Amino acid sequence: KEKLDAKFYGRKGEKLELGNREQTQDVLQAVRKAPFVVTEVRPSERRRNPGAPFTTSTLQQEASRRLGFTAKRTMRVAQALYEGITLGKEGSVGLITYMRTDSSRLSPQAQEDAKSYITTKYGAAYSETRQYAGKRGAQDAHEAVRPSYPDRTPDMLKEYLSRDEFRLYKLIWERFIASQMSAAVYDIVSVDIESAGYLFRAQGSRIKFPGFLLVYQDTKDDDKEDDKLLPELKSGQELKLSRLTDKQHFTEPPARFTEAMLVKTLEEKGIGRPSTYAAIVDTILTRGYVVKEQKRFFPTELGQIVVDLLKEFFPRIIDVAFTAGLETELDDVEEGSVDWVKLLERFYQPFEHDLKHAESEMQAVEIEPEVTDVVCELCGRNMVMKTGRYGKFLACPGFPECRNTKPLIKETGVKCPKCGGDIVERRSKKGRVFYGCNKYPECDFVLWNKPVNEQCPTCGSLLVEKRRSGKVVHVCSQDGCRYEKEVEDK
Repeated sequence: KEKLDAKFYGRKGEKLELGNREQTQDVLQAVRKAPFVVTEVRPSERRRNPGAPFTTSTLQQEASRRLGFTAKRTMRVAQALYEGITLGKEGSVGLITYMRTDSSRLSPQAQEDAKSYITTKYGAAYSETRQYAGKRGAQDAHEAVRPSYPDRTPDMLKEYLSRDEFRLYKLIWERFIASQMSAAVYDIVSVDIESAGYLFRAQGSRIKFPGFLLVYQDTKDDDKEDDKLLPELKSGQELKLSRLTDKQHFTEPPARFTEAMLVKTLEEKGIGRPSTYAAIVDTILTRGYVVKEQKRFFPTELGQIVVDLLKEFFPRIIDVAFTAGLETELDDVEEGSVDWVKLLERFYQPFEHDLKHAESEMQAVEIEPEVTDVVCELCGRNMVMKTGRYGKFLACPGFPECRNTKPLIKETGVKCPKCGGDIVERRSKKGRVFYGCNKYPECDFVLWNKPVNEQCPTCGSLLVEKRRSGKVVHVCSQDGCRYEKEVEDK
Protein backbone atom coordinates (compact mmCIF):
# COMPACT_ATOMS: atom_id res chain seq x y z
CA LYS A 1 0.00 0.00 0.00
CA GLU A 2 3.00 2.29 0.06
CA LYS A 3 3.07 4.94 -2.67
CA LEU A 4 5.88 6.48 -4.68
CA ASP A 5 6.08 9.24 -7.29
CA ALA A 6 7.78 8.40 -10.58
CA LYS A 7 8.35 10.89 -13.41
CA PHE A 8 8.25 10.19 -17.13
CA TYR A 9 11.77 9.85 -18.52
CA GLY A 10 11.71 8.48 -22.05
CA ARG A 11 11.64 5.35 -24.15
CA LYS A 12 14.01 2.40 -24.39
CA GLY A 13 16.46 4.00 -21.97
CA GLU A 14 16.71 7.28 -23.90
CA LYS A 15 15.36 10.59 -22.67
CA LEU A 16 12.30 11.82 -24.56
CA GLU A 17 10.83 15.33 -24.35
CA LEU A 18 7.06 15.59 -24.72
CA GLY A 19 6.66 18.77 -26.76
CA ASN A 20 2.88 18.94 -27.19
CA ARG A 21 -0.44 17.68 -25.89
CA GLU A 22 -0.81 15.02 -28.60
CA GLN A 23 2.47 13.32 -27.66
CA THR A 24 1.51 13.42 -23.99
CA GLN A 25 -1.92 11.89 -24.66
CA ASP A 26 -0.30 9.09 -26.68
CA VAL A 27 1.85 8.17 -23.67
CA LEU A 28 -1.09 8.38 -21.27
CA GLN A 29 -3.28 6.15 -23.46
CA ALA A 30 -0.49 3.61 -23.88
CA VAL A 31 0.33 3.21 -20.18
CA ARG A 32 -3.15 3.64 -18.69
CA LYS A 33 -4.00 -0.08 -18.92
CA ALA A 34 -0.47 -1.47 -19.23
CA PRO A 35 1.40 -2.99 -16.27
CA PHE A 36 4.14 -1.00 -14.51
CA VAL A 37 7.17 -3.19 -13.85
CA VAL A 38 10.36 -2.37 -11.94
CA THR A 39 13.27 -2.98 -14.33
CA GLU A 40 16.24 -1.77 -12.26
CA VAL A 41 17.00 -0.71 -8.69
CA ARG A 42 20.26 1.25 -8.21
CA PRO A 43 21.46 1.94 -4.64
CA SER A 44 24.27 4.48 -4.25
CA GLU A 45 25.89 6.79 -1.73
CA ARG A 46 26.47 10.52 -2.06
CA ARG A 47 28.46 12.99 0.02
CA ARG A 48 27.60 16.63 0.47
CA ASN A 49 30.17 19.10 1.77
CA PRO A 50 29.41 22.18 3.90
CA GLY A 51 29.53 25.67 2.47
CA ALA A 52 32.35 28.11 3.13
CA PRO A 53 32.19 30.53 6.08
CA PHE A 54 30.55 33.85 5.26
CA THR A 55 31.92 36.66 3.14
CA THR A 56 30.08 40.00 3.21
CA SER A 57 28.09 39.03 0.13
CA THR A 58 27.05 35.56 1.29
CA LEU A 59 26.21 36.90 4.76
CA GLN A 60 23.86 39.50 3.27
CA GLN A 61 22.27 36.89 1.00
CA GLU A 62 21.68 34.33 3.75
CA ALA A 63 20.46 36.94 6.27
CA SER A 64 17.96 38.09 3.64
CA ARG A 65 16.71 34.58 2.88
CA ARG A 66 16.71 33.18 6.40
CA LEU A 67 16.08 36.19 8.64
CA GLY A 68 14.33 38.62 6.28
CA PHE A 69 17.03 41.27 6.90
CA THR A 70 17.82 43.97 4.35
CA ALA A 71 21.49 44.33 3.41
CA LYS A 72 21.60 47.61 5.34
CA ARG A 73 20.13 46.02 8.47
CA THR A 74 22.54 43.09 8.25
CA MET A 75 25.56 45.39 8.09
CA ARG A 76 24.29 47.59 10.94
CA VAL A 77 23.85 44.58 13.26
CA ALA A 78 27.16 43.04 12.15
CA GLN A 79 28.92 46.34 12.87
CA ALA A 80 27.62 46.25 16.45
CA LEU A 81 28.78 42.64 16.90
CA TYR A 82 32.21 43.55 15.52
CA GLU A 83 32.68 46.73 17.59
CA GLY A 84 31.76 44.97 20.81
CA ILE A 85 28.89 43.90 23.06
CA THR A 86 28.96 44.42 26.83
CA LEU A 87 29.06 40.98 28.44
CA GLY A 88 28.33 41.75 32.09
CA LYS A 89 31.44 42.21 34.27
CA GLU A 90 33.66 41.16 31.37
CA GLY A 91 32.97 44.45 29.62
CA SER A 92 32.80 45.10 25.87
CA VAL A 93 33.84 42.16 23.67
CA GLY A 94 34.01 42.03 19.87
CA LEU A 95 32.10 38.90 18.94
CA ILE A 96 32.83 38.59 15.21
CA THR A 97 35.75 39.35 12.90
CA TYR A 98 35.68 42.24 10.39
CA MET A 99 32.42 42.02 8.44
CA ARG A 100 33.55 43.68 5.18
CA THR A 101 35.49 40.96 3.40
CA ASP A 102 35.48 38.99 0.15
CA SER A 103 37.61 36.16 1.56
CA SER A 104 36.62 32.68 2.80
CA ARG A 105 40.04 32.16 4.40
CA LEU A 106 40.31 31.06 8.02
CA SER A 107 43.29 31.45 10.35
CA PRO A 108 44.93 28.29 11.73
CA GLN A 109 43.91 29.38 15.25
CA ALA A 110 40.24 29.65 14.22
CA GLN A 111 40.38 26.20 12.64
CA GLU A 112 41.96 24.74 15.77
CA ASP A 113 39.32 26.35 18.00
CA ALA A 114 36.53 24.96 15.81
CA LYS A 115 38.08 21.48 15.83
CA SER A 116 38.32 21.53 19.62
CA TYR A 117 34.66 22.55 20.02
CA ILE A 118 33.31 20.05 17.43
CA THR A 119 35.34 17.12 18.80
CA THR A 120 34.19 17.82 22.36
CA LYS A 121 30.54 18.40 21.42
CA TYR A 122 29.92 15.83 18.67
CA GLY A 123 32.96 13.54 18.52
CA ALA A 124 36.02 13.25 16.28
CA ALA A 125 34.00 11.70 13.41
CA TYR A 126 32.23 15.04 12.91
CA SER A 127 35.38 17.15 12.64
CA GLU A 128 37.15 17.88 9.35
CA THR A 129 39.51 20.85 9.08
CA ARG A 130 38.88 22.72 5.84
CA GLN A 131 40.40 25.73 4.09
CA TYR A 132 38.30 27.30 1.34
CA ALA A 133 39.70 28.77 -1.86
CA GLY A 134 38.80 32.40 -2.47
CA LYS A 135 36.97 33.48 -5.59
CA ARG A 136 38.95 34.87 -8.49
CA GLY A 137 39.76 38.55 -8.05
CA ALA A 138 39.16 38.57 -4.29
CA GLN A 139 41.34 41.04 -2.38
CA ASP A 140 41.69 38.56 0.51
CA ALA A 141 42.70 41.31 2.91
CA HIS A 142 40.66 39.93 5.82
CA GLU A 143 39.51 36.56 7.07
CA ALA A 144 36.00 35.27 6.48
CA VAL A 145 33.24 36.61 8.73
CA ARG A 146 33.38 34.30 11.75
CA PRO A 147 32.94 34.35 15.53
CA SER A 148 35.98 35.82 17.29
CA TYR A 149 35.73 33.16 19.99
CA PRO A 150 34.09 29.96 18.64
CA ASP A 151 33.64 28.55 22.15
CA ARG A 152 31.15 31.37 22.89
CA THR A 153 27.99 29.68 21.64
CA PRO A 154 24.89 31.74 20.76
CA ASP A 155 22.98 30.36 23.76
CA MET A 156 25.78 31.47 26.10
CA LEU A 157 25.46 35.07 24.85
CA LYS A 158 21.70 35.28 24.37
CA GLU A 159 21.02 37.29 27.53
CA TYR A 160 23.44 40.03 26.41
CA LEU A 161 22.23 40.38 22.81
CA SER A 162 19.23 42.06 21.22
CA ARG A 163 16.94 39.85 19.12
CA ASP A 164 18.58 40.93 15.85
CA GLU A 165 22.10 40.57 17.29
CA PHE A 166 21.35 37.08 18.59
CA ARG A 167 19.86 35.87 15.31
CA LEU A 168 22.72 37.21 13.18
CA TYR A 169 25.42 35.97 15.56
CA LYS A 170 23.77 32.53 15.60
CA LEU A 171 23.79 32.50 11.78
CA ILE A 172 27.49 33.45 11.60
CA TRP A 173 28.50 31.03 14.36
CA GLU A 174 26.61 28.05 12.91
CA ARG A 175 27.93 28.63 9.38
CA PHE A 176 31.53 28.82 10.67
CA ILE A 177 31.26 25.70 12.83
CA ALA A 178 29.56 23.77 10.01
CA SER A 179 32.35 24.74 7.60
CA GLN A 180 34.81 22.73 9.74
CA MET A 181 32.63 19.63 10.02
CA SER A 182 32.46 16.37 8.08
CA ALA A 183 30.41 15.91 4.92
CA ALA A 184 26.84 14.64 5.14
CA VAL A 185 26.36 11.18 3.63
CA TYR A 186 23.15 10.11 1.88
CA ASP A 187 21.85 6.67 0.92
CA ILE A 188 20.22 7.13 -2.49
CA VAL A 189 18.03 4.65 -4.35
CA SER A 190 17.10 5.22 -8.03
CA VAL A 191 14.43 3.03 -9.65
CA ASP A 192 13.53 2.51 -13.33
CA ILE A 193 9.92 1.52 -14.03
CA GLU A 194 8.72 0.43 -17.48
CA SER A 195 5.22 0.49 -18.92
CA ALA A 196 4.19 -0.04 -22.57
CA GLY A 197 7.78 0.55 -23.64
CA TYR A 198 8.02 3.88 -21.80
CA LEU A 199 10.43 4.54 -18.94
CA PHE A 200 9.60 6.26 -15.64
CA ARG A 201 12.10 7.06 -12.90
CA ALA A 202 11.85 7.58 -9.15
CA GLN A 203 14.48 8.54 -6.59
CA GLY A 204 14.56 8.59 -2.84
CA SER A 205 17.23 9.41 -0.29
CA ARG A 206 17.91 9.15 3.41
CA ILE A 207 20.58 10.74 5.56
CA LYS A 208 23.04 8.04 6.54
CA PHE A 209 25.48 10.31 8.41
CA PRO A 210 24.34 13.90 9.17
CA GLY A 211 27.79 15.48 9.44
CA PHE A 212 27.57 19.29 9.26
CA LEU A 213 23.76 19.15 8.89
CA LEU A 214 23.59 18.72 12.68
CA VAL A 215 24.48 22.41 12.86
CA TYR A 216 23.55 24.19 9.63
CA GLN A 217 21.86 23.87 6.24
CA ASP A 218 21.79 26.45 3.45
CA THR A 219 18.31 27.81 2.74
CA LYS A 220 18.86 27.72 -1.01
CA ASP A 221 19.53 24.00 -0.78
CA ASP A 222 16.65 23.09 1.50
CA ASP A 223 14.46 21.72 -1.28
CA LYS A 224 17.21 19.81 -3.10
CA GLU A 225 17.36 16.85 -0.76
CA ASP A 226 14.41 14.48 -0.82
CA ASP A 227 14.80 13.03 2.66
CA LYS A 228 12.45 10.16 1.89
CA LEU A 229 13.27 6.56 1.08
CA LEU A 230 11.36 4.61 -1.54
CA PRO A 231 9.49 1.46 -0.54
CA GLU A 232 11.46 -1.81 -0.71
CA LEU A 233 11.49 -2.69 -4.43
CA LYS A 234 13.11 -5.41 -6.52
CA SER A 235 13.66 -5.95 -10.23
CA GLY A 236 10.69 -7.61 -11.95
CA GLN A 237 8.19 -6.43 -9.33
CA GLU A 238 4.85 -5.20 -10.72
CA LEU A 239 3.36 -2.00 -9.29
CA LYS A 240 -0.27 -0.86 -9.17
CA LEU A 241 -1.10 2.46 -10.81
CA SER A 242 -2.56 4.96 -8.35
CA ARG A 243 -2.99 7.94 -10.70
CA LEU A 244 -1.58 9.55 -13.84
CA THR A 245 -0.89 13.29 -13.74
CA ASP A 246 -0.04 15.39 -16.78
CA LYS A 247 1.26 18.91 -16.15
CA GLN A 248 2.24 21.43 -18.78
CA HIS A 249 5.29 23.51 -17.90
CA PHE A 250 5.71 26.92 -19.50
CA THR A 251 8.99 28.72 -19.98
CA GLU A 252 8.92 31.53 -17.44
CA PRO A 253 10.84 34.82 -17.48
CA PRO A 254 13.59 35.22 -14.86
CA ALA A 255 12.24 35.99 -11.40
CA ARG A 256 12.48 39.59 -10.21
CA PHE A 257 15.37 40.35 -7.90
CA THR A 258 15.18 39.92 -4.15
CA GLU A 259 17.92 41.63 -2.13
CA ALA A 260 19.78 38.31 -1.86
CA MET A 261 19.60 37.73 -5.63
CA LEU A 262 20.71 41.29 -6.41
CA VAL A 263 23.72 41.14 -4.07
CA LYS A 264 24.72 37.77 -5.54
CA THR A 265 24.48 39.16 -9.09
CA LEU A 266 26.52 42.25 -8.20
CA GLU A 267 29.25 40.00 -6.83
CA GLU A 268 29.15 37.64 -9.83
CA LYS A 269 29.35 40.55 -12.30
CA GLY A 270 32.25 42.14 -10.40
CA ILE A 271 30.30 45.30 -9.55
CA GLY A 272 31.08 47.02 -6.26
CA ARG A 273 32.96 45.76 -3.23
CA PRO A 274 31.83 44.17 0.05
CA SER A 275 31.45 47.61 1.62
CA THR A 276 29.18 48.93 -1.18
CA TYR A 277 26.50 46.26 -1.67
CA ALA A 278 24.23 47.58 1.09
CA ALA A 279 24.75 51.18 -0.10
CA ILE A 280 23.79 50.27 -3.68
CA VAL A 281 20.55 48.61 -2.56
CA ASP A 282 19.70 51.48 -0.22
CA THR A 283 20.36 54.10 -2.94
CA ILE A 284 18.03 52.64 -5.57
CA LEU A 285 15.28 52.41 -2.93
CA THR A 286 15.65 55.87 -1.38
CA ARG A 287 15.88 57.59 -4.78
CA GLY A 288 12.68 55.90 -5.91
CA TYR A 289 14.22 53.97 -8.82
CA VAL A 290 12.63 50.76 -7.53
CA VAL A 291 10.01 49.74 -5.00
CA LYS A 292 9.92 46.53 -2.99
CA GLU A 293 6.79 44.38 -3.12
CA GLN A 294 6.60 40.91 -1.58
CA LYS A 295 10.39 41.15 -0.97
CA ARG A 296 11.10 41.69 -4.69
CA PHE A 297 12.24 44.80 -6.55
CA PHE A 298 10.04 46.40 -9.21
CA PRO A 299 11.31 49.34 -11.30
CA THR A 300 9.38 52.60 -11.04
CA GLU A 301 8.61 54.89 -13.97
CA LEU A 302 11.37 57.19 -12.69
CA GLY A 303 13.85 54.31 -12.60
CA GLN A 304 13.02 53.25 -16.16
CA ILE A 305 13.41 56.82 -17.45
CA VAL A 306 16.76 57.29 -15.69
CA VAL A 307 18.13 54.03 -17.16
CA ASP A 308 16.89 54.92 -20.68
CA LEU A 309 18.55 58.35 -20.49
CA LEU A 310 21.82 56.91 -19.18
CA LYS A 311 21.86 54.29 -21.95
CA GLU A 312 21.28 57.01 -24.56
CA PHE A 313 23.85 59.54 -23.36
CA PHE A 314 26.35 57.45 -21.36
CA PRO A 315 26.29 53.99 -23.02
CA ARG A 316 29.89 53.22 -22.04
CA ILE A 317 29.42 54.13 -18.37
CA ILE A 318 26.16 52.24 -17.89
CA ASP A 319 27.66 49.05 -19.36
CA VAL A 320 28.18 46.28 -16.79
CA ALA A 321 31.45 45.14 -18.39
CA PHE A 322 32.87 48.68 -18.15
CA THR A 323 32.02 48.95 -14.45
CA ALA A 324 33.54 45.56 -13.63
CA GLY A 325 36.61 46.32 -15.77
CA LEU A 326 37.21 49.64 -14.02
CA GLU A 327 37.08 47.86 -10.65
CA THR A 328 39.85 45.54 -11.87
CA GLU A 329 41.94 48.46 -13.16
CA LEU A 330 41.64 50.24 -9.82
CA ASP A 331 42.93 47.05 -8.15
CA ASP A 332 45.90 47.19 -10.57
CA VAL A 333 46.54 50.80 -9.51
CA GLU A 334 46.60 49.68 -5.87
CA GLU A 335 49.15 46.98 -6.74
CA GLY A 336 51.30 49.53 -8.61
CA SER A 337 51.07 47.86 -12.03
CA VAL A 338 49.01 50.68 -13.62
CA ASP A 339 49.71 54.46 -13.59
CA TRP A 340 46.68 56.11 -11.98
CA VAL A 341 47.11 59.37 -13.94
CA LYS A 342 46.96 57.53 -17.27
CA LEU A 343 43.98 55.52 -16.07
CA LEU A 344 42.11 58.73 -15.22
CA GLU A 345 43.01 60.24 -18.61
CA ARG A 346 41.61 57.20 -20.45
CA PHE A 347 38.42 57.43 -18.44
CA TYR A 348 37.85 61.17 -18.26
CA GLN A 349 38.48 62.33 -21.83
CA PRO A 350 35.61 60.34 -23.44
CA PHE A 351 33.47 60.93 -20.33
CA GLU A 352 33.93 64.70 -20.60
CA HIS A 353 32.74 64.55 -24.23
CA ASP A 354 29.64 62.52 -23.24
CA LEU A 355 28.94 64.90 -20.37
CA LYS A 356 28.99 68.02 -22.58
CA HIS A 357 26.77 66.29 -25.13
CA ALA A 358 24.27 65.34 -22.39
CA GLU A 359 24.25 68.88 -20.95
CA SER A 360 23.32 70.33 -24.35
CA GLU A 361 20.98 67.62 -25.66
CA MET A 362 19.33 65.90 -22.69
CA GLN A 363 15.83 67.24 -22.13
CA ALA A 364 14.36 67.78 -18.69
CA VAL A 365 11.83 65.08 -17.93
CA GLU A 366 8.83 65.66 -15.70
CA ILE A 367 6.72 62.70 -14.69
CA GLU A 368 3.10 63.75 -14.61
CA PRO A 369 1.28 62.13 -11.67
CA GLU A 370 -1.76 60.02 -12.54
CA VAL A 371 -5.00 61.73 -11.49
CA THR A 372 -7.52 59.49 -9.72
CA ASP A 373 -11.23 59.85 -8.96
CA VAL A 374 -10.54 59.89 -5.19
CA VAL A 375 -11.44 63.34 -3.80
CA CYS A 376 -9.34 64.92 -1.04
CA GLU A 377 -11.67 65.39 1.92
CA LEU A 378 -9.62 68.39 3.14
CA CYS A 379 -9.62 70.61 0.03
CA GLY A 380 -11.82 68.94 -2.59
CA ARG A 381 -9.13 68.33 -5.24
CA ASN A 382 -8.82 65.01 -7.08
CA MET A 383 -5.93 63.13 -5.51
CA VAL A 384 -3.00 61.92 -7.64
CA MET A 385 -1.01 58.69 -7.55
CA LYS A 386 2.61 59.01 -6.47
CA THR A 387 5.41 56.54 -5.81
CA GLY A 388 7.33 56.45 -2.56
CA ARG A 389 9.87 54.15 -0.99
CA TYR A 390 7.22 51.57 -0.16
CA GLY A 391 5.26 51.73 -3.41
CA LYS A 392 2.38 53.83 -4.72
CA PHE A 393 0.15 56.05 -2.58
CA LEU A 394 -2.42 58.82 -3.03
CA ALA A 395 -1.44 62.44 -2.41
CA CYS A 396 -3.22 65.77 -2.71
CA PRO A 397 -1.90 67.86 -5.66
CA GLY A 398 -2.33 71.00 -3.51
CA PHE A 399 0.96 70.36 -1.68
CA PRO A 400 2.37 72.24 0.28
CA GLU A 401 -0.92 73.98 1.16
CA CYS A 402 -2.62 70.60 1.59
CA ARG A 403 -0.48 67.69 2.82
CA ASN A 404 -3.17 65.02 2.80
CA THR A 405 -2.03 61.51 1.77
CA LYS A 406 -3.75 58.12 1.71
CA PRO A 407 -2.64 54.56 1.15
CA LEU A 408 -3.56 53.10 -2.23
CA ILE A 409 -6.17 50.48 -1.49
CA LYS A 410 -5.86 47.15 -3.30
CA GLU A 411 -8.96 44.99 -3.16
CA THR A 412 -8.58 41.26 -2.50
CA GLY A 413 -12.17 40.29 -3.28
CA VAL A 414 -12.48 38.60 0.13
CA LYS A 415 -15.01 39.60 2.77
CA CYS A 416 -14.01 40.17 6.39
CA PRO A 417 -15.23 37.21 8.50
CA LYS A 418 -15.53 39.47 11.54
CA CYS A 419 -17.78 42.29 10.26
CA GLY A 420 -18.54 41.62 6.57
CA GLY A 421 -16.37 44.47 5.27
CA ASP A 422 -13.80 44.13 2.48
CA ILE A 423 -10.30 42.83 3.19
CA VAL A 424 -7.77 45.08 1.45
CA GLU A 425 -3.99 45.13 1.06
CA ARG A 426 -2.20 47.59 3.36
CA ARG A 427 1.35 48.47 4.38
CA SER A 428 2.83 48.86 7.83
CA LYS A 429 4.97 51.88 8.79
CA LYS A 430 8.04 49.85 7.81
CA GLY A 431 6.58 49.02 4.40
CA ARG A 432 5.60 45.42 5.13
CA VAL A 433 2.46 44.26 3.29
CA PHE A 434 -0.44 42.96 5.37
CA TYR A 435 -4.18 42.48 4.85
CA GLY A 436 -6.87 44.13 6.95
CA CYS A 437 -10.52 45.11 7.01
CA ASN A 438 -11.39 48.38 5.22
CA LYS A 439 -13.56 49.35 8.21
CA TYR A 440 -10.54 49.86 10.45
CA PRO A 441 -10.43 51.15 13.22
CA GLU A 442 -13.98 49.91 13.89
CA CYS A 443 -12.84 46.41 12.86
CA ASP A 444 -9.30 45.24 13.72
CA PHE A 445 -9.21 42.00 11.66
CA VAL A 446 -5.73 41.54 10.07
CA LEU A 447 -3.71 38.84 8.29
CA TRP A 448 -0.04 38.75 7.31
CA ASN A 449 -0.68 36.41 4.37
CA LYS A 450 -2.90 37.01 1.34
CA PRO A 451 -6.42 35.71 2.03
CA VAL A 452 -8.17 33.24 -0.29
CA ASN A 453 -11.90 33.42 -0.96
CA GLU A 454 -12.35 29.98 0.53
CA GLN A 455 -13.12 28.62 3.99
CA CYS A 456 -11.24 25.92 5.85
CA PRO A 457 -13.25 22.66 5.65
CA THR A 458 -12.01 21.74 9.13
CA CYS A 459 -12.80 24.84 11.21
CA GLY A 460 -14.49 27.33 8.85
CA SER A 461 -11.78 30.03 9.10
CA LEU A 462 -10.36 31.84 6.08
CA LEU A 463 -7.63 30.17 4.05
CA VAL A 464 -4.47 32.15 3.21
CA GLU A 465 -1.85 31.68 0.49
CA LYS A 466 1.74 30.71 1.30
CA ARG A 467 4.77 29.54 -0.68
CA ARG A 468 6.87 26.60 0.46
CA SER A 469 9.84 25.30 -1.50
CA GLY A 470 8.55 26.92 -4.67
CA LYS A 471 5.02 25.50 -4.27
CA VAL A 472 1.79 27.40 -3.52
CA VAL A 473 -0.26 26.08 -0.60
CA HIS A 474 -3.51 27.25 0.96
CA VAL A 475 -3.38 26.99 4.75
CA CYS A 476 -5.85 27.77 7.50
CA SER A 477 -5.42 31.19 9.11
CA GLN A 478 -6.62 29.91 12.50
CA ASP A 479 -3.84 29.18 15.00
CA GLY A 480 -3.84 25.53 15.94
CA CYS A 481 -5.60 24.32 12.79
CA ARG A 482 -3.21 22.35 10.59
CA TYR A 483 -5.33 22.16 7.43
CA GLU A 484 -3.47 22.86 4.19
CA LYS A 485 -3.61 21.88 0.53
CA GLU A 486 -1.28 22.32 -2.39
CA VAL A 487 -2.71 24.30 -5.34
CA GLU A 488 -1.57 24.90 -8.89
CA ASP A 489 0.64 28.00 -9.25
CA LYS A 490 -1.01 30.31 -11.77
